[in-house]
Amino acid sequence: MKKKISVCLASAILSVSAISMQSQAQGLDLDQLLNLVKKGQAQDNKEHNARIKRFLADKKQQESLLLKEQAERNRLEQLSADKEAEFAANETQLAQQQERLTERLGSLKELFGVLQQVAGDSKGIFEASIISSQVPGREQFLADLIIKAGSSSELPSIAELEKLWFEMQREMTYSGKIARYKTDVVLPTGDTVAKDVVRVGSFNAISDGQYLVYDFEAKKLVELASQPGARYNGSAAELETATAGITGFWIDPSRGQLLKIKGQSATLSERIDQGGVVGYIILGLALVGILLACYRMLVLSAEAARIRKQMNTEEVQEDNVLGRVMSVYNKHKGTDVETLELHLAEAISAEIPKLTRGINWIKIISVVAPLLGLLGTVTGMIDVFETMSLFGTGDPKLMAGGISQALITTVLGLVAAIPCVFLHTMANNKSKELIFVLDERATGILARKAEALQGVKSMPEAA
Repeated sequence: MKKKISVCLASAILSVSAISMQSQAQGLDLDQLLNLVKKGQAQDNKEHNARIKRFLADKKQQESLLLKEQAERNRLEQLSADKEAEFAANETQLAQQQERLTERLGSLKELFGVLQQVAGDSKGIFEASIISSQVPGREQFLADLIIKAGSSSELPSIAELEKLWFEMQREMTYSGKIARYKTDVVLPTGDTVAKDVVRVGSFNAISDGQYLVYDFEAKKLVELASQPGARYNGSAAELETATAGITGFWIDPSRGQLLKIKGQSATLSERIDQGGVVGYIILGLALVGILLACYRMLVLSAEAARIRKQMNTEEVQEDNVLGRVMSVYNKHKGTDVETLELHLAEAISAEIPKLTRGINWIKIISVVAPLLGLLGTVTGMIDVFETMSLFGTGDPKLMAGGISQALITTVLGLVAAIPCVFLHTMANNKSKELIFVLDERATGILARKAEALQGVKSMPEAA
C-alpha cells in the first residue's frame, strides 16, 4: 500500500512537474495551473468508477459459470455411479452365463481344446511344408479354426471339422508322391519367375536340375544360391527328365537344410586359398618335385634301354654310360689290371653324377614341404591367438581363418611330401640299378683281364 501511495505521489509530482514545465513553456500563471490539476483529478475519478463497474459485472458472470460447472460435475458423478452399477451387474450376469455355457458344453469343451491343439500343430507343419507351394492358403483356414475353437461365442461346424481331417489326410498323401506343377520360384538374383517344379514328397523340390527350398515367410520356393555339387544335381536332373521306371535321387530329410550346408562347403580352390602364401609355396615345390622326378625317371629309363642294347652287342656305342666305360677299357686294354681298374673307376665316377642328377632335390623337397606345412600351422595359430586377444572367443568365425590356414598348410605339406618320397625312392633305385650294372661290368672286365694275364704267365711255366 505504501509502495502504491509512493508511486501515486511520484506520479502526481511528475504530473505537476510536467504541467509546471508545460505551463512555464506556455507562459501560464498559478490559477490556470490549478484548474488544469483539478481537471486531471476529475478525469481520474471517472475512469476509476468505470473500472469498478466492469469488475462487478465480470464477477457476476464468473459466479454463474462456476455454478454451471458444479452442476455438470454432479451430473457426471451420478452417471459414473450408474455405469459402475451396470458393469457390476453385467459381470455377475456374465459369470452366470459362462457357468451355464460350461455346464451345457460338457465334454465338448474338452473336444474343442483337443481340436485347437491339433489345428495349431497342423498349422505349424503346413507352414513349413514344401507341399504348401503346391497347395497354398491352408494356413488361413487353420488360423480361423483355432480362433473359433477357443471362442465361447461361436462353435466350429461339422464341415470345418471334416475339412481339417481332409487337410491332414492330404498332407500325408502328398508327402508320399512325386508331383509336377508350375509355381513361382525366387532365383538367387532376387527375381521371381514361374517355373516347372518337381516335388519329391514333403522333402525336396527341384527345377532345371537345381535344388529348391521352401521359404515359409515369403511362402515361395527359393533356389539355393550354392548348389551341393554335380554329384547331387546330376541325379536331380535325371529325375526331372525321367518319365517312367526307377531313378536315383538324393533325398534331404531336413527339407533342404543339409543340401544348403553342403553347398556352402569350400571348394578345392577355396581350400587352397585358405592356406595362404605358405600353401602356394608348398604346392609350387610339390609341382617342381613331381615334374623333376618324372623327368629323371624318363631319362633313366631311356638310359637303361640303351644299356640293355649295349649289353647285347660287342660293338661299343658311346651314346650310353656302359658304352663309354667300355670305350675306356678298349682304350687302356693293354695296361695291367691295377691301371685298368683305376681307369675304369675314373670312368664310372664320371658317369655317376649324370645318373643321380636332380634326385637329391626331390628328397630335399619331400623333407622341406612338411616343414613349410608346420610353419604355416604356427603362423595360423599366431593369427588365432591375436584374434582371441582382440575380439575374445565369443565368435568362432573370427578365428576360422587362422585355424583353416594352420590345418590346410599341414595337409598340403603332407600331400606334397608323400608323392615326392615315393618318386624319389623310385628314381634313386633306378639310378642305383644302372650304377650296379656299371660296377658289375667293370668287375667282369677286370676279372677277364686278370684271368687273361694269369693264363699268359702260366703258359711259359707249363712249357
